[in-house]
Amino acid sequence: MKQKEYTEIVCRGFCRFYKEGKEELQCGTYLFLREKLLPADLISAITDIQESPDFSMDGYIREHICNRCDFLVDGCGYRDDEDSPPCGGYVIVEYLVKKAMPG
Repeated sequence: MKQKEYTEIVCRGFCRFYKEGKEELQCGTYLFLREKLLPADLISAITDIQESPDFSMDGYIREHICNRCDFLVDGCGYRDDEDSPPCGGYVIVEYLVKKAMPG
């Protein structure tokens, strides 16, 4: 079940697919962010985030995070090459992973 604070930050704030009332579904990036950061820390960490991912960390995100995604069961438009953008959590995770990786 989603938690309101994370839903507001991750889903409502960044996800084009967000729909109120779908709180039972959690993408892999949502789960990752919820496990790794408190809501206040997450807000603080993304103050200067760019809204568009550059997909430079896609291999890492796919291997370590997307494999836990509830949406992979029925197909992920992004992962299935359906010309679909990734989830909102992807944008945040990519940004945070790039900040953490030595340059």
